[in-house]
Amino acid sequence: MKRQSLITKTKTLLSKVPVLGWIGIGVFAIAISYSLIFFIPKTISFSYAEQTCVGHLTLAPQLHKASSEDFDVEFQNTLRIGGVELVSSKLCVSPNKPLQQGSVAATIAPFGGPIAQKNFTIEVPKPPVAQASDLVGKSISTAEPLTIKLTSADVVHRYRLSIADKSASCNQVAGELSCDVVPLELSHGTTYTVSLYQSYKQMDKKVVEGEVETLQPLVMTSSTISNEKVVYDAPTTFEFIFDQPVKDADVTLVKVVGETTEKVQTTPATDGTKLSLSFEKLDREATYRLEVPRAIAESGSSLASPVVMTFQTSGGPKVASVSVGANSVARNANVVVTLDQPVAGDVDITKLARIEGVPGSIRKQSDTQISFAIQGGDCTAFKLSIDKGLKSGSNGEVSKDPWTFNSRTICGYSWNIGASVKGRSITAYSFGSGSKTILFTGGIHGSEPSSTTTMQAWVKHLQAYGDIIPGDKRIVVVPNTNPDGIAAGSRYNSRNVNLGRNFPTANWSASIETSSGVHPTGGGTSAGSEPEAAALIKLFRQLKPRLAISYHAQGRLVGANKFADSVAIGDIYAKTVGYKTMYYNAEDVMGYAMTGELEDWMGEEMNIPAILIELPSHSGNYLNTQLPALKKMLTL
Repeated sequence: MKRQSLITKTKTLLSKVPVLGWIGIGVFAIAISYSLIFFIPKTISFSYAEQTCVGHLTLAPQLHKASSEDFDVEFQNTLRIGGVELVSSKLCVSPNKPLQQGSVAATIAPFGGPIAQKNFTIEVPKPPVAQASDLVGKSISTAEPLTIKLTSADVVHRYRLSIADKSASCNQVAGELSCDVVPLELSHGTTYTVSLYQSYKQMDKKVVEGEVETLQPLVMTSSTISNEKVVYDAPTTFEFIFDQPVKDADVTLVKVVGETTEKVQTTPATDGTKLSLSFEKLDREATYRLEVPRAIAESGSSLASPVVMTFQTSGGPKVASVSVGANSVARNANVVVTLDQPVAGDVDITKLARIEGVPGSIRKQSDTQISFAIQGGDCTAFKLSIDKGLKSGSNGEVSKDPWTFNSRTICGYSWNIGASVKGRSITAYSFGSGSKTILFTGGIHGSEPSSTTTMQAWVKHLQAYGDIIPGDKRIVVVPNTNPDGIAAGSRYNSRNVNLGRNFPTANWSASIETSSGVHPTGGGTSAGSEPEAAALIKLFRQLKPRLAISYHAQGRLVGANKFADSVAIGDIYAKTVGYKTMYYNAEDVMGYAMTGELEDWMGEEMNIPAILIELPSHSGNYLNTQLPALKKMLTL
C-alpha cells in the first residue's frame, strides 16, 4: 500500500512539470552524457594482428581532427543524412610511422580545437619479431616459398627479403611469413647474405640479416625418351628418374604442327624418385615437345633449368645405314643394311628385297638387319632394293617408300712385284684391261713421301672410279718403290744406295754426285744391284708401257727423258698443273750430274717415253691438284 502511494505521488508531481521542461531535461542529459564521453580518458589496446578499433560515439565526425603524430584516426559505422555525417559509433586508429612499445597519447576534437576534446591513451605492445633461426644459416630452396615465423600475427607491416639488388615480397598469414624467392634468381648450391626488411608505408627497417645456402639442384638421371631422338615403339607412358624423391612437378606435352602446337592430354604422377606421364597413343610420323618447367623434390630442391625434349615418332621401317660405300666394295661382300627399327617376325624379306647387276642372295640377319651377299666381278655396278610395305615390329606401321642403293665393286687388283732389302713388300696395282699400259711410280727417294702419298691416293681413286679408264688402256701404279727408305725417311735404301741412280743406263756409275757432294757407292755395286730396282726393271720389261710417269719432290717441275713423245706429253702435264719444265737443263736446275736414272734406262732400252714430276713439297697429298693432269694422261 505504501509503494503504490509513492508511485501515485510521483506521477502527480511530474504531471505538474511543463512539456518544454521535459525537453530541457533531455537536452541537459545528452549534454551531460556527451561531456562525460569526452572528458573521461579512454584507453585503446593497439593490435598488430588486426585493425585496432573501439566503440566510441562521435557527433559530426567529419568535423573532428586528431592531434597524434603517431596515429591516424578513422571514424566508422557512420550515420549520414544526405552528404552530412551526423554520428559514428566506431573509432579506428592506424599508425603513420613505425611504432615502439609503450603508451601514446592522442586527442580528437571538433576542428582540432580545445573544445570537446576527447583524450585517448593507446597502449602499444612489443612489435612482432621474426624468428631469425628460420632464415639465418638455413639451406633454402631456389623455387619454393621460404617460411619465417613471427612472434605474433602482423597485418600492419609489409615484409620483404633482399639479396644484393633483388627483392622478394612476403605474405603474412596467421603469424607466418611466406616469402617468394623466385624473383631473387638464386643459383643452386650457393651462399648468399640475405636481409629481411619490415616496412610501414615508405619506411624500411632491417630486422634480420645473415647467410643462407641454396640447396643443390634436383637432377634428372634418366628418362625413357631423349632429346632429338626418334621414338619407334608406341608408348603411352614416359618415365623420368631423379636423384631425389619428387613431390610435385609440372609437365606438358604438345604436338608441333608447323609454327603452332596442339596440347596432348596427360596425367602426371610421382612415386619416390620417379615422375611418370601417361597419355593416349601418339600420332605416327609427328613431332612432339615435352617440357618439365618445374619439379620440386621433397627436400625442396628444384631443377637448375627446365627440361625440354623434342622428339619424333617414326612411321614404318627405314634404312638407317649400309655397311659399304658407293664404290670399292669387295667382290664377294656381305652387304649389311641396318634398319631404324625391328621388322615384324612374319615378314618374308626375300619377297621385298632384291639385288641387281650381280648374282647374290638375301636373308634376314637379325630383327633390324638384312644381309645382301653379292658375287661381283671387277669394277661391277650393282643395285640393292627394298620395296615399300616393310612392316614394323615396334608399332605395326609399314614403310611408305621404296629404298634403293647403287654401288660398285672394287676396281683393279694388286700383286707383289718384289721386296726391299729388309723384306718389305713392293706392291703394284692394276686397273683396266686395255692393250696400252701407263705406269706410275712414286717413293723412289724415301725422303720424298709426298710422292708415295699422292700415288696411294691415286690408287684409291682408281679403285672407286676405275670406269673412267678408256677401254684401250691399262693403268699400273707402284706407289712405294723404296719402302725401307720411306719407313726411315731416307733418300736412300737400307744399303745406302740411291735407287734413282741404280738402273742400267749407258752412263751408270757406282760413284754419283749429290747436292751434298760425291757419294762413292751411291749408284750401287752394279747397275740393278738393288732388289727394289731389280723389281722395277723386271716389271717394266714385262709391261713395256706406252708411257711412264714417276713422282718426286720438290720443285713444281716437269722433266722428260726426251724419247718418243715424252716432251710433248711433258708439256701437256706442265701446262695443266702450272709447272715449269726442265727437259734440257735438268742437271743445271738440280745442280749436279745425274747417272743411272730410271727414265733414261726406259728410253735407252725400250724407247719408252717417260716424264718426271717434282711435286711442291716433300710431304703432303697432291692428288687433287694433279688429278686433272692424271686424267689427261689416260687419254694419250
